Amino acid sequence: MVSCTFTGSLATIYPVYGASFGGIFVADQTLDGIYLTQDFNGDGGANETGEVSIYFDDTNASGFTNPTGNVFTMLQSNSGFLYYGDGNTDSVYRLLDSNNNGNALDAGEANIWFSAAENASGLPLLTPNGLGEDNSGAIYIVEADTISTPNGDFVYRTVDLNNDGDANDMGEASIWLDLKALNPASSAFEIAFIDDVAFISDTAGGSPRVYRAEDINNDNVIDPLTEVNIFIDNTNPFGIGTFYFGFDSDSSSLYGLDLFTDSIFRLTDENDSGSIDLASEALKVWEPSTIPTGFDFGAGFSVATGPSGELSITSNGSQPNEDNVFRLIDLNGDGDYLDADETIIYSSRELTEFFPVRPRVVEYAKSVPEPTTLFGVLGMGGFMVGSALSAFSKKVN
Repeated sequence: MVSCTFTGSLATIYPVYGASFGGIFVADQTLDGIYLTQDFNGDGGANETGEVSIYFDDTNASGFTNPTGNVFTMLQSNSGFLYYGDGNTDSVYRLLDSNNNGNALDAGEANIWFSAAENASGLPLLTPNGLGEDNSGAIYIVEADTISTPNGDFVYRTVDLNNDGDANDMGEASIWLDLKALNPASSAFEIAFIDDVAFISDTAGGSPRVYRAEDINNDNVIDPLTEVNIFIDNTNPFGIGTFYFGFDSDSSSLYGLDLFTDSIFRLTDENDSGSIDLASEALKVWEPSTIPTGFDFGAGFSVATGPSGELSITSNGSQPNEDNVFRLIDLNGDGDYLDADETIIYSSRELTEFFPVRPRVVEYAKSVPEPTTLFGVLGMGGFMVGSALSAFSKKVN
């Protein structure tokens, strides 16, 4: 059994940040699972015993085989469901911890929301790269095709019209935006909403850009001529990187983790022009030089917006000190995360020895059991006890 205790002093890495927040879901492509990470002791990280637990994987009692072998995207909706897209099973799943025990492993807590095999509309789903939600609760799925199967790149709009828990029935899924109609070289990744305006990151055959799409006439489909435009692309005059695998939004801005510069850029349409056309609207707010000594940045595929303006990002590489989840907190309120102690080693294989191994995507947990609730259920100060810890150990031994 692998020990999950870090014996060093976390206070030497970053200061104490106060009370525990809700936590962060982490999908790991090597451990093949979705994990709930929580900072129980308020030191800013989830590197100590009991702070990492299996939330959903192939040990589930809902009957799904290998449902988390290649998770590309996660979204916790306003209704509390955690949606995620898996590239191995070509499906989007929906999870809910209905018995409040800290996971979605129990029978009936997981179902397929939308899949290539089951949807009655006959829509392809080769690569569920992105998930978003509008103000009505509709779930949007970014579908990217492959070279071997060029079915098209789309954004689907999905709704559960008959309240059976999925969007696979006739009329429940539709093509909201045809990305190939905008650019034949489309290769889209993520989608994020600010109110009912969608922003889609697309690498577009080496001409990476972000689209802005708004359903002005409310017909549930985007007119490629009048309702979508390039918000920013790699020809921008501000030197802003636009190759975003990782992409998210808060109530007013977009945050993109650029693959080429390993930096995070904040995009804010200050003058409501529908595009980034002022230097003040596109700012670098983080770069790897801020990472504490002894840790490094590998490849970053995900950024998530969290409470009180904080961000979380993933890094994976060939060394334990590159396999990290970072929390970024603007301590001095200057609008960026570039200052001392603003990059927190939230979770690192360098510290835990076992987790994370290949963190692909992160999502802030909006609703999880309080620690006191879990203590009562489990009789110990954390999730990972008994059979849960045994199952976790098998994955990393």
